Amino acid sequence: MSSVVHFVAKPEATAEANLKAFIEAARPLLTAYPAVKCWEDTPWDLKGVVEWGGRGKSRIVAAFTSFDAVKDEGEHEMSEPFLSFAKAYFLYQQALRPSQIIHTRLTALKALEKALVEAHGKSDVQKTTAVICNRAASLVKGGFSEGAAYRIGLQLTALAEFISEKRLATPFQWVAPIGRPQDRNRTGVGGDKARAEKMPSEAALDALPKCYRLAQATRDVLPTSVAALLCTAPDRIGEVFGLRVDCEVNEVHKGKPIYGLRWYPEKGVEPTIKWVAPTMASVAKEAVSKLRNVCQPAREIAAWYEQNPTKIYLPQGTEYLRSNEYLTLNEVAMILGLKSGDTAGMWIKGARVPLYNPPNGMTRPKLVRFDEFERAVLELLPKGFPIVDVRTDLKYSEALIVVRSNELHATRGTLLCMIEPVDTNKINDALGAKEDRESVFDRFGFREPDGSKIRVSSHQFRHWLNTLAHRGGMSQIDIAKWSDRADARQNNTYNHMTGEELLEMTREVTESDPRLFGGLAELIIKAPVSRDEFMALEFPTAHITDLGFCVHDFTMLPCPKHRDCVGCNEHVCVKGDRSKTERIREQLNLAEAQVKRAEQAVAQGYAGSDRWHVHHIATVKRLRNLIEILDDPKVPEGSLIRLTSPDEFSPIRLAVQDRLLAAPPDSAATDELEALLGDE
Repeated sequence: MSSVVHFVAKPEATAEANLKAFIEAARPLLTAYPAVKCWEDTPWDLKGVVEWGGRGKSRIVAAFTSFDAVKDEGEHEMSEPFLSFAKAYFLYQQALRPSQIIHTRLTALKALEKALVEAHGKSDVQKTTAVICNRAASLVKGGFSEGAAYRIGLQLTALAEFISEKRLATPFQWVAPIGRPQDRNRTGVGGDKARAEKMPSEAALDALPKCYRLAQATRDVLPTSVAALLCTAPDRIGEVFGLRVDCEVNEVHKGKPIYGLRWYPEKGVEPTIKWVAPTMASVAKEAVSKLRNVCQPAREIAAWYEQNPTKIYLPQGTEYLRSNEYLTLNEVAMILGLKSGDTAGMWIKGARVPLYNPPNGMTRPKLVRFDEFERAVLELLPKGFPIVDVRTDLKYSEALIVVRSNELHATRGTLLCMIEPVDTNKINDALGAKEDRESVFDRFGFREPDGSKIRVSSHQFRHWLNTLAHRGGMSQIDIAKWSDRADARQNNTYNHMTGEELLEMTREVTESDPRLFGGLAELIIKAPVSRDEFMALEFPTAHITDLGFCVHDFTMLPCPKHRDCVGCNEHVCVKGDRSKTERIREQLNLAEAQVKRAEQAVAQGYAGSDRWHVHHIATVKRLRNLIEILDDPKVPEGSLIRLTSPDEFSPIRLAVQDRLLAAPPDSAATDELEALLGDE
């Protein structure tokens, strides 16, 4: 790869001169992509440099097309002079900050180009302003989902900053007005629907093991075995495709056998041995064994081509044909594994292999030359052969998962002399991700309770297992390690616990539980409850916040604290949630800074500043107290922490007190409730 030299704009030069200099400086970086022959090529083939797990033999390209190219017919290449800038910017950013997710970077460029053309009639980078960038952001928001628009917006911000900083236009400041998507763990019907879309349905989880047991054909055994592996740990599908045939590890730990897989995580995490939970070890072993067996014929073919790259593999029983100069269509069918000579004739025609009359002068049957047929078959070898995974240098002959060509196809015959990789689409199609494709569930007669198709994608198992881990109280760091994440803050995206589940988890903790701290420890929830008991409950509901979860009942009263969660008695924090603990520390830093500003305001005699000073001091005190508990090694992971204040006003408490005075229930609950309310 060419060395990267940071481009430094000349302040005294014009924007046009700086743009020209930048494009010339970026051109040599194209040599990093050997499949791209010249600058003018379009699209650029990035295979071998940019790799996506689970893509199989699909090409990965950088297409410098217009924003509307997807929905309009015909060629829509970006217009000059923006096209040259886009290519230079793409090369420069990929060299400095390589990314496998190139489409967000390219989409930001496409949106800016369209905004420039709309405003000025041509795509002149020098005319980029904050107004133009706002229009580009509007195009993105209107054309993509919330999550995708947010990610593209980040790239738009970086693009605008680059253009301004490198003086390719009049300097300006701009940040994309596209906010982070709403928290997935929202309540209501919309929240329930969003969670359901991210995880496999109950019907799918019930049918999958049955399909796994019933599967006999490769097109059923392979996807169900891959799904079984994905159920043993929250893995990415691309990582499963990267498993080697000798991936299994069996050891003894503390006198007990343990089972693991040699694992090559994606997204920059170091290779490791992923130990499988003892309860799922037998499932993983059987799934690996099934995959090893059904893929063995394809590995044998791959090994042949690795050792004999110029010779066709001949299936058992057809080796004698290698000495023939000509082959009949029936003999071609035997080699390919097709049903008849007529079917072989269609294949020959599609491959553009010439047909010849027999040497005896007869016109039938037609013949093909062995060497020409051999060349046609060799051209079918996957691109990049013998390497199936550039990320780990994994060869086809060493891969656990590889199949013969068309072996997973619904209608095409399996080619007995050729191989192909398995990609994400093939697995998802087999699991019913697409409505118009027959799935393994369809073939075995399984449906949703309402009669609709069972539809599952490979990534849903990762969401499901992460949610199970959260439900089970696993710490955030352990969930991140189990999922091969470098950043534990990403765990929240995969946590689909409902508010009801959080509430149930809270109610299960009683005063005898040593993990419970604060006023919450004084409450024992009983179920079922009478109307009087319900009126006495401190928290009949719960919802997630940035710092923990809130047990305020919004059906009775809006938030009396105006979302001041830190100073609220109805807010609960969970020890072990690293992302939320970090937010609490950030709140403390902000509160301490506000105390200093309030002190300055008091010293300068600002009206009302003394009350703000008292409020901020109380906030800092509560946050320090909370962090002290969170950092205390004696406090177990998963502990629920609730700070109370005896002076806090609560309209709900007053209403409950009024009810007790009006009609005091004759039960032990009265004493308990009065104790909770702080009455003597």
